[in-house]
Amino acid sequence: MDVYKEINNPNRNFFISASAGTGKTYLLTQYYIKILEKNYPNSEIVDRILAVTFTNKAALEMKSRIVEALTQKLEEKVPSNYTALEWYKYWNEIKINMSRSWIKTIDSFCSRIIRENNVSIGVDPNFSIISDFQRDREIERSVNSSVRVALELYQDQEIDWINLVSKKRNENIENYIKELLKDKERFKDTFKKILKEKSIDEIREMLSIIVRNWRLEMSRAKIADEIELADENLSAIYANFLWFIKIVSLIASEFYIGLTIDLFMYDFKGVLEKVLEILNDDTILKKYQNKFKYIIVDEFQDTNYLQKEIFDKLHTSNNYFFYVGDRKQSIYRFRGADVSVFSKTLTQIENSSEEVAVGELKTNRRSHREIVDFSNFLSKEVLFKKENIQIEEIEPILLDNLSFKEEDISEAELAPMQDEKIPSLTDNDKKRVKFILVEDDEELHLGNAEERINIETEVVAKAITRLLGQEHDFRIRKDGKATYERRKIEPKDIAILTRDMKNIEEPLRKILSKYAIPFYIVGSKSFYNKPEIQAIFAAMSCVQNPYNDYEFVKYMMSALVGLSLQDLSKLIKNRSGSLFETFEKIKENYSKDIVNSYEVIKKYSDLKYYLPPSTIFKGIINENNYFLKLSLTNEPESSISNVRKLINQAEEYNRIANSFSELIRFLKKASVISEEEASLEDETSNSVKVMTIHKSKGLEFPIVFLIGLHDSLEKKIKKPYIEFSLPDTEGNRYYILKNIFKDTLENTDNWLFKWFRNNDFLERTETHRIAYVGITRAKDLLIPILLKNSRASSMTDLFLNALDSEIDIINFRDIKEKSLEKSYFNENTFKEIPTQNFEDFNYLSYKKYIAPTYLINELKPSEAKLIEDIENTNEVKTLFSEPKNIFSDEERLFKGSELHDKLQSAQNLSQIRNMTENGELPKGFDQIEIVKKAFTRNANTIIKNEWRLMKCFYFEGKNYMLFGIPDKVIIKNNEIEILDYKYSDLKDKKKINDYKFQILFYLYLLSDFGIPKAGYILSIKTLKEPIKIEYEPDFEKELIIRITNQLKEGHQK
Repeated sequence: MDVYKEINNPNRNFFISASAGTGKTYLLTQYYIKILEKNYPNSEIVDRILAVTFTNKAALEMKSRIVEALTQKLEEKVPSNYTALEWYKYWNEIKINMSRSWIKTIDSFCSRIIRENNVSIGVDPNFSIISDFQRDREIERSVNSSVRVALELYQDQEIDWINLVSKKRNENIENYIKELLKDKERFKDTFKKILKEKSIDEIREMLSIIVRNWRLEMSRAKIADEIELADENLSAIYANFLWFIKIVSLIASEFYIGLTIDLFMYDFKGVLEKVLEILNDDTILKKYQNKFKYIIVDEFQDTNYLQKEIFDKLHTSNNYFFYVGDRKQSIYRFRGADVSVFSKTLTQIENSSEEVAVGELKTNRRSHREIVDFSNFLSKEVLFKKENIQIEEIEPILLDNLSFKEEDISEAELAPMQDEKIPSLTDNDKKRVKFILVEDDEELHLGNAEERINIETEVVAKAITRLLGQEHDFRIRKDGKATYERRKIEPKDIAILTRDMKNIEEPLRKILSKYAIPFYIVGSKSFYNKPEIQAIFAAMSCVQNPYNDYEFVKYMMSALVGLSLQDLSKLIKNRSGSLFETFEKIKENYSKDIVNSYEVIKKYSDLKYYLPPSTIFKGIINENNYFLKLSLTNEPESSISNVRKLINQAEEYNRIANSFSELIRFLKKASVISEEEASLEDETSNSVKVMTIHKSKGLEFPIVFLIGLHDSLEKKIKKPYIEFSLPDTEGNRYYILKNIFKDTLENTDNWLFKWFRNNDFLERTETHRIAYVGITRAKDLLIPILLKNSRASSMTDLFLNALDSEIDIINFRDIKEKSLEKSYFNENTFKEIPTQNFEDFNYLSYKKYIAPTYLINELKPSEAKLIEDIENTNEVKTLFSEPKNIFSDEERLFKGSELHDKLQSAQNLSQIRNMTENGELPKGFDQIEIVKKAFTRNANTIIKNEWRLMKCFYFEGKNYMLFGIPDKVIIKNNEIEILDYKYSDLKDKKKINDYKFQILFYLYLLSDFGIPKAGYILSIKTLKEPIKIEYEPDFEKELIIRITNQLKEGHQK
């Protein structure tokens, strides 16, 4: 089928396979233009074309190409059957309408659907997409809550706190609890046995994976009626485990949805799930089925079953789909992409009565013929050869669809030149595909991973120095036509691609610097691990709690300060209290620079509750003269660039966490977060580009080196705790736990576990697809580095099976080092940070901050962040006998926080009555006199919610800042009363005494605003008579006693 001829009639369904380099984006552009031509003169057709791709970059490129094609349309000769006015008017209108086109990533498409229907589905149109850190934080809270439910059920405790989530979530959780307790003996026996196999932390991890990746799938998942394991005694136990984990994970999902989606905060998966829910409404579904006449999906091989479900819902007999992709390039399984969707869709099309044009793009417009021929050979004989990829018990159709087909053969667009100029590495190599072979011998130690990396990076650097400056015939496109251009090789022509950046990045960085080869690492993930960044994080941790010796020493010995071991020894010898306190007493023994760094941390530890994190970041950097210190390091340019990047993104940290302590926890976890390092070069600079093969997807480079092929394949294959099957013929999916009874599962021959071998097949063949993507990035030269290490199976083996193809085979020792004639480095590295970004905040400094919760050790939602910051208490103990002890302070705080929030948002008594009728508040709560008074507004009364109060307090030569947030303040005729809510049954006498002190503390703070009269403690858990506390004018004496005792205890600790 001639695809370009067929799209002249766009009003039909298409399923197109497009091998690498065959012009997929050009095809999509032409198809879009054909739609516009077909629908002349209706310029509103733009609103009826949905084009979905999977990265912002791809969406922007598609839109840019279409707009460029529209510009060309306006320059074309007007067809004879149109007037010039009609023709130009139509294409101008189209060009204007492109600003509202539906060319989007899958998540932005789903977000737009939600916003367009916000009224009918009850969603705030200003909903937010949360960060991974926020998502993981709420998952942690949700999982803790679900485990707590299970533990309390196990111990026959009353669960009286889940009504803090919405009514719908509460009902769903209650139903899941009933399911667990339907057979109480089964539940208890299963929980007991699973705790013998896995720790609480491992159970948490399993639940977290499900909530993060499989929420909707788990709610739909089937559990097989009969599961026969190799060890029959474990069959029933394993089935019960599946039942138990499913229900508890669904409880966790309900908590998570309550904390995010119900509050109009979505993660990536959440927007997809919400759209599927929305499209279950027939009215909304029909609206979009009628709206979209054309549904274009780019990179179809990277879809998953939820995304396919959305596209299937939108497609009817009255609209048309255009799916284009390449099953050989599906390499994002770790992100949820599932190439079996491509296979399943192809099978459905073949068995459907619906007319679908199935075709292939076969002309490679990217690479030289030698590289195209090598790609064909490797694909056919190695990578996708059915005999090579087949494993037992997999679905035959899946194997057939993912194996090599003759239609996969690509043809080069341009014939080679007769006397081509091809650069050589040894003077004897003349091919455009060059294998550099490194074989183990007595001098080498290829069995050692570190040694392999060192040898490999050295080989790459030498080969690059050999290539730079040599003349080469490059394949280029000029005026839309392929041709050749002869010129010298520059660094920008070269890319180094690797399977994984983790272990190879630093050695490669060092060797390229050693050989003076300019380079740019695309997607480096080491940003947060850099010493210059870790030094700033150490300072922030020290600001959080300078009395923690570990954090203080870490800061003082970092690159920011530079305290020597000798100076540290002096500090320890003179210890008196914490090292922070000790330094204050002996600081005259240290240099002016060291003392300055101490004063910086001292200042910002006092100011941390008043200044945003970005200001503290900048202050620490500026006042420590950090850039001057970094200029003296081994890699000053790189270090300074990284710190400048941190400053540029510091504003994000103001929004990323709810409190300073939460920010510190985020920074401590940041080393595992994907964040690119700053660089002296960029993607357009004259430098060698270094990236993973995954990052290179969709890109092309004149010269490609492939490295990291020696890594063990077994180590690369992911082995998740939880695995979901492919859908069966009825669309059902099953799930299994892979980390329980491992040996038994491996020896089990049950039908269910045979079905899961399809997943093993997809995981193993992903390596072959990654190899294919790697080789097809090259336009002119392809140079894999092959280290022969027979101890483990690796990607190297795939290439060694192609030694008889038309290639050069080069011994690495034959490549001689060559000095570069010139440096390509950019010398414009150092840039000043504007001094106006930094200010002196000394005048705001206070020594200590004290809230009532600090003195009575009672967490309160509005003050919890402050107390957590001051006390820095994040330790969690796990005791099975006491479920509450397995949860952090934040989790215990969560018990009452949502109900507090609802009370604070209530504006009048009728809203309180509604909460009482819904069961959120105890019956009769709305009849309490002080409640009526607090929620009935009149002209003579001032009512304030969560009034943030501060009062300066001087004691024993030191300034303290008293701090408190009463829930409700009522001021009438200059007399002050307060309410404070407690999620407690108010039976604990000691706690009641603490609460009384807290009320008096608040009234003391309010004494500057009027006459404090009384405070009321109200239970929002059960109906109780409010506890009334009259104000005591001499309360300040008790306050001094409490502060003195607390400070003594702190020193003793």
